[in-house]
Amino acid sequence: MYLSLTGNPFVDTGLAVLAAKSGCNCIGDLTLEKIKEVHGDGSELARRNSKLKSMTIVFTVNSLATHPGIKPVEKRSQYYAAITTAFLNKIGQENSPERCESCGNSKSLDIDKIIAETLIPLGYKKDDAKYVGRDWFPLAGSIGSDAQALPAGSRSPNLCAKCLFAVHYLPQGVILRESKLSVFQSTSTELWYDLVKSIAFEIDQRIIAGNVETLGKKEGSVALLKKTFEAMDKIKRMDSGISLFIWMFSNSGQGPDCKIDEIPNYALQFLFKAYVSGYNAEILNLVATDKNAEYSFFNCVSVGKDYNKLYPYKKSAGVSPMLFMLYQTEVCRAEKASLLVAHKIACRLKERIADKKKYEATAKEITTNYAVQSKIRKLMVEMIEDGGLSYSEYVKLFAEDTDRYTGVKRSAWKYILYFASNTDWSSPSEMLDSDMTISALQYVAKQIFIQYIGEKGRERFKKEVLDRFSVGKIGTPWLRRQFLKNALTTKGFDYGIWKSLISGQTEQENLFETLYRFRLLWTEWFRTNNLPVSIDVPNLQEDQIEESVLPLEIKTDIYQFVHYYLKQRGNERFEKEIISGLITGEKGLWWFKQKLASLNKNYYGDIFWETFLVDVNGRSIANVRLFQLSLELINCYRQSF
Repeated sequence: MYLSLTGNPFVDTGLAVLAAKSGCNCIGDLTLEKIKEVHGDGSELARRNSKLKSMTIVFTVNSLATHPGIKPVEKRSQYYAAITTAFLNKIGQENSPERCESCGNSKSLDIDKIIAETLIPLGYKKDDAKYVGRDWFPLAGSIGSDAQALPAGSRSPNLCAKCLFAVHYLPQGVILRESKLSVFQSTSTELWYDLVKSIAFEIDQRIIAGNVETLGKKEGSVALLKKTFEAMDKIKRMDSGISLFIWMFSNSGQGPDCKIDEIPNYALQFLFKAYVSGYNAEILNLVATDKNAEYSFFNCVSVGKDYNKLYPYKKSAGVSPMLFMLYQTEVCRAEKASLLVAHKIACRLKERIADKKKYEATAKEITTNYAVQSKIRKLMVEMIEDGGLSYSEYVKLFAEDTDRYTGVKRSAWKYILYFASNTDWSSPSEMLDSDMTISALQYVAKQIFIQYIGEKGRERFKKEVLDRFSVGKIGTPWLRRQFLKNALTTKGFDYGIWKSLISGQTEQENLFETLYRFRLLWTEWFRTNNLPVSIDVPNLQEDQIEESVLPLEIKTDIYQFVHYYLKQRGNERFEKEIISGLITGEKGLWWFKQKLASLNKNYYGDIFWETFLVDVNGRSIANVRLFQLSLELINCYRQSF
């Protein structure tokens, strides 16, 4: 008779321990006959479980095997061996009509009746009726206590003989993690069984050597990780879709508890590749020093976040480059190409700083010192000037853009920090995919570049733009002027596009990163003269466009003003007298107030303008509003042709 798994992790772990003890290559080979051979008369199970420290965590101290009120001690073992054997002999012969609430078996076992039949003849004193509680099944609800893992409410659960029997082998298949016992489930039966079998074999060897401490005690996650690696030894590949679930529980005392952690497929893929590549020893050395569960290796791998011990810190050199690359690509989902860019930048930094001590001091502060980051940003400009770096590579490493803002990945600086201590590593060559989506930033950059050089020439662009960037004299006001100037002739230079360039999600404009990317692009284009062939006006999301426009009544009044002025004075005077003044800044908010008030009395007085010129937090956005009004007017004029 073959015994199938139940879906209950406590029962199934007990079955896996029995399968391991009977020499089964897979859990599907387990039969009732093999279980009976392993169990015998139950005395060996009683002898082992009465000594194992994990026993009271699994079944509380009130289990027959450990109950302090049952004396002499030999009586405990006698009772325990007898009752577990009775459970075994009742498998498939249950007579209670209630369905098993652990595995779904159509019948369950009357535990009060079987205790009376089995133990009372041996001298066991039963004062009242017996029910299944936490002393018989982990986290089971019982009379007078709240339910734990089973759906029994505040009553005793109904359980079949197989479930009641198998859980008694659970103490020989558990491991400690974060001070709780752990059992496993997996979408791969093979991985799960090999993991439990590895745990069971080590516990068996410990018992033989007289060691009854729970596996994993004072070892942190090292023991669990060792067993995970051992379970991977027979697996040829880690298929997609395989996950591992860790049930961490405690059944003892007044605070029984249980939580489930998942080690998802990408984390298992990483662990498997690390194992077959021979990095398991290096990982185990790292994990051995974990103290904080939140920042532990296992937690970081499980939730897909970076693990700080990968990086150099004080006397630690961090992990080897290939393990670092594997972790970042498999767990953090970083692109290999972006990591190689970080290595390239770190190598150039080391070339630039000849003094070893000065270089080491600089490298340590890459993620924390803004001045050091500024030096590296200047270095990247120089690399683009001499062809050592491309704008595409910079974007691969640094860009963290959304539809709403231009951002910088924090991980970029950490990657450079890591490779600054591993510049001697011979990185593999990799072709960078240059087929990037053309962004709003590149669209704007190309139009400004073409317009400026077309009007003033390459020499003046170098002197007035690129050289001024190097001394910090190109900022938001300059870019606004270029935006207004190009809006006169080119579609797409409106406030919606401008908004997409802002590094942040508030009306407080911060164009530092945007300006830096303009600088990189223009530096590269100036050197290569290789501009994108065709760039269309970027499409913005509807909610972004809605937030970018002026109130409809103001747009309508600006439209009326433009058409009235053109009708009265013509295009030439409009460009000379109005647009020129808006671009140079000679015409400001006062001029708009006057012109709008001449069309609509709602613009008289200060009430409208006091509201219009502040954001929802009451901060002044006068400069933003002037820019919006100017852009609207110039775009209205261009569209009138």
